[in-house]
Amino acid sequence: MVPPMLALWSWVIVTVILFRALRPAQALVACLLGAYLFLPTRTSFDLPLLPTLNKHSLPAIAAAVMTAIVASQAASRPWSAAAQSAGRILPGWIPGNPWTRVLFLVAVLSVGLSALVNDDTLVYGPTVRRGLGPYDAGSMVLTMAVTLLPFVLGRRILADEAGRQVLLWGLCLSASAYAALALFEVRMSPQLNMMVYGFHPSSWIQHLRGNGYRPLVFLEHGLRLGIFLTMGTLIACGLSRIERRRRILCLLLAAWLFGTLVLAKTVGALAIALLLIPVALFLGTRLQIIAAAVLAGTVLFYPLLRSADLIPVDQVVGLFEKYSSADRVGSLNYRLKNEDILLDKAMQRPILGWSTFARNRVFDPETGRDLSVTDGVWAIVIGESGLIGYMAQFGLLTVPILLLARRPRQVEATTALLALALVANLADIIPNSSLTPVTWLIAGTLAGRLEQARAPAAAAAGPTTDPPAPNRPPRLRGGQAAEEEAPLPAMRATPYTRQTTLHSRSRRG
Repeated sequence: MVPPMLALWSWVIVTVILFRALRPAQALVACLLGAYLFLPTRTSFDLPLLPTLNKHSLPAIAAAVMTAIVASQAASRPWSAAAQSAGRILPGWIPGNPWTRVLFLVAVLSVGLSALVNDDTLVYGPTVRRGLGPYDAGSMVLTMAVTLLPFVLGRRILADEAGRQVLLWGLCLSASAYAALALFEVRMSPQLNMMVYGFHPSSWIQHLRGNGYRPLVFLEHGLRLGIFLTMGTLIACGLSRIERRRRILCLLLAAWLFGTLVLAKTVGALAIALLLIPVALFLGTRLQIIAAAVLAGTVLFYPLLRSADLIPVDQVVGLFEKYSSADRVGSLNYRLKNEDILLDKAMQRPILGWSTFARNRVFDPETGRDLSVTDGVWAIVIGESGLIGYMAQFGLLTVPILLLARRPRQVEATTALLALALVANLADIIPNSSLTPVTWLIAGTLAGRLEQARAPAAAAAGPTTDPPAPNRPPRLRGGQAAEEEAPLPAMRATPYTRQTTLHSRSRRG
């Protein structure tokens, strides 16, 4: 067996090796996906004030440090071969698009403000929830900043077409390889985490489904494995249309992943897959991004729609009663009941919420017994950070899709496919807690795509003033500059850049 703490800290060395051996886009995808899929859960290292270092935060911090090193080297020596292989790295650590910049800052700061306004002590019989202060506010701001690091890194490194291709193939191939491990657990029971790390990450009864098992491999829960397989299936279906030379391979991977998803016995993820697979296989790029935007808007305004009774809850329950078992119907009714009581509690402090340390949960006022179960991410976020924090965090996940859908003709097939994979994950975080670094990585990639769309327009307009003379590289023996020996690669043209160039030419004509 591998000591869990040793595996966690060794990932820092793995990250350094990846960034030294691969291009930044490939290294980032391998680092975050590998850590999410293979590092142990329930293993962390806590320091005062600083965020908890676990399988989600530590790889993101290590990748951010290596990204900063690579970006500084490329900026200081833009003519070097290392700078050319680095690809396009967007500047800055805060999103450049005005909408995403505001949402990013509000998401980080709102958790601190929520802690500052929740300085009162809550007493429910023998159960006491202490008030929070400036120390807690600072710790929460740092934790949220680290949580959003995959979003920032995806925006900086994966925004261009090459980066999106790396992310799509990384998700597809990693899900395909993970499916083999999932099938092992379907047959042999969820034992891999025990065999490798020596413990079970969750209650054993949660893995029993019917006469078989629901696998989880090295993830926190089988539900997270199910939605990851769904995302991999959608991407494989979409790549079969993008990669014409590898169409058969992609369709075979899609069939492999879908078969594993069926055997994994995750009904919610399977329903999402059945809904979106026809979109990925048969609709064009414009209709794909529009469909993704409709689902993203529904997720963004879900609490308002839920409170206004505009979500067809009774119809969904009736559908489950018709096609599912009594246990699953009971589980769904229990989740919906908890949503109602948690939403009522959240609306008592709707602006900034109740903050953390279980202050957002519902307790019996006399016995102090906890009456609620927080499964859905939306219920957790709106209860802890209020409507401001919810709109900021879920806005970062959905607004890039909504802004891209305003000009569907200018959206590439890879962008639409990533948007579909993201909304599949977003649909799952309504009933489940499946908001992961992979979710933030895809959302950051789409946010970077927004900024990449603005950059060619500014370049086509031409500089308004003479730019400062760059630092010249040393001359070679023949008198030729090193930058002439190794010119920077030209940016690949996209439908948006071609349209902008033609527009600028017509204005000059």
